[in-house]
Amino acid sequence: MMNTNVIIDYWMEKARDDLASALENGLAERFQVAVRDAYFCCFHAFSALLLKDNRTFRSHKEVRSSLHRDYVRTEIIAPQWGKHFDWLFDNRQKVDYRPLVSFEREEIDEILLQSQAFLHEMQRLVYMNDESVKLT
Repeated sequence: MMNTNVIIDYWMEKARDDLASALENGLAERFQVAVRDAYFCCFHAFSALLLKDNRTFRSHKEVRSSLHRDYVRTEIIAPQWGKHFDWLFDNRQKVDYRPLVSFEREEIDEILLQSQAFLHEMQRLVYMNDESVKLT
């Protein structure tokens, strides 16, 4: 069986890669893809925190519910991150399943900044007692 810390690090690396992709797609004005990538950045980063806390879920909807129930309501995570995740969750669904969804540059720029901050917050929570990890 694989070490949990290896999987946590894998999810965080995946989140950083998703963020890099979201930023590239935002610059290239591929806003729909940038939204999808930003969602997966936050999803993978939060999944790492869930795994650190010995929680696993089978669906994206269950992960979203846990974010609010187990982290926002208990004040482990600020409400702004729940709202950000909700926006990404809802708009990723729209991008994937509805035609003609569009976004404005200013909206995407703000979402990408917030996604980067969300990733940093998840890294802080995951690695807060691990002095061998340098947060980027």
